[in-house]
Amino acid sequence: MDTEEIKLRLAELGYEVTEGDEAAILFAACRTEEKIKNACNTAEIPEGLRYKAVDMACGEFLNAKKATGQLTEYAAVGERLVKTVSEGDTTVTYQDSTAAEDISVFIAELCCAASDAEFARYRKLVW
Repeated sequence: MDTEEIKLRLAELGYEVTEGDEAAILFAACRTEEKIKNACNTAEIPEGLRYKAVDMACGEFLNAKKATGQLTEYAAVGERLVKTVSEGDTTVTYQDSTAAEDISVFIAELCCAASDAEFARYRKLVW
């Protein structure tokens, strides 16, 4: 997996990549690659999962940063998440959550393995 794509995606998500992040990004890329190859039982990441792989690697990287306390100033989720929307006279209700909780949800979405439906298309049977 190309780490440059991961760096570009992290920049799009609001994280400023530094020189010290190189090893962690490479580790996240390798870990994600192995997860996908094991889930699909293939030797290479299928082309149709390339963008999901980049997002998963970003999630792995951000989750590791958060777990080690190095993600203190990251603000990818600056607004509260919408809880409900009504149409008549337009009512919008926001979730009561902190920025840290929102970031955790955001990272979990990036990290999560593709749904079974996404992987099933590329899965190979093992005898």
